[in-house]
Amino acid sequence: MKYWFFLAFATISWGLNFHLAKMMLEDSTAMEAGLWRYIFGVGVLLFFLWGDWPKWSAVRSQLRPLFLVGFIGLFGFNYFFFVGLSKTSAINAALIAGLNPATTLILSRFILKTPISKAQIAGIIMALFGVIFLILKGEIFSILNLQLNEGDAWILLANFVFALHSVWVKQYGGVLSNRHFTFLTNFFCLLGFVFLLPFLEFGAITEYPTQYWIAAIGMGGVGTALAYYFWNKGIAQLGAPQAGIFMNMVPLSAAVFALFFGESIRFYHIVSGLAIITGVVIMQLKGRKRNKPVAQA
Repeated sequence: MKYWFFLAFATISWGLNFHLAKMMLEDSTAMEAGLWRYIFGVGVLLFFLWGDWPKWSAVRSQLRPLFLVGFIGLFGFNYFFFVGLSKTSAINAALIAGLNPATTLILSRFILKTPISKAQIAGIIMALFGVIFLILKGEIFSILNLQLNEGDAWILLANFVFALHSVWVKQYGGVLSNRHFTFLTNFFCLLGFVFLLPFLEFGAITEYPTQYWIAAIGMGGVGTALAYYFWNKGIAQLGAPQAGIFMNMVPLSAAVFALFFGESIRFYHIVSGLAIITGVVIMQLKGRKRNKPVAQA
């Protein structure tokens, strides 16, 4: 049960992240918000890691997996995530993230050779309907004139990259300890933002309001350091497809937190959220017996 708690904690934190990120984007660019998120996130992980450094020989042998999970998976996801959030609402982004279990299941089939049942395919179709309903804002008959909101498109891409990240965590996360693996992959993500520094313009740090730093610390310490630590630990035990069921808590928690951040919830948000969650539950109920727990990383 503790691994279920770990996954639930991570996804609830990510639901809050959508709103904290929107707060940061009111005062800075997407890349600057991402940079500060990972400065604080890696800083917290570094504090917990102090005195227990990974051996260089082990790190060197895992450079390719660390690059895939940390740079492509985490940095790629965060780049698309922050750009998307600057162009769409937190609720829309969170509901699209609810498609992640279906995406993870499909990628697990091709990368990890995880079998997919007919019921799981039905769940994927149901979840996809939910996302389309959201994008169409409930006006199904306007599908012939469908034009993707640019922000929604970026979030869909972020969703795909995060699904890759989850599969790669399952595939490569058993060599290094979870603490080392989580720190190093987040450090690789931070390097991605650092590499962009020469090409970006940043505002003066002293000009940012207090709420900006509260959001940055919250995203970094809780929504990044602790969330990814618990998420990686849960995936190592339960597997990527099985852990994916908890991603339906992202839109739910984001919707609850929206009430505290002044965002309105419309009817099509509720319908699309229910469709996505129903699809996810169908997939996981039928797929749970297929996925046996693995040894803890």
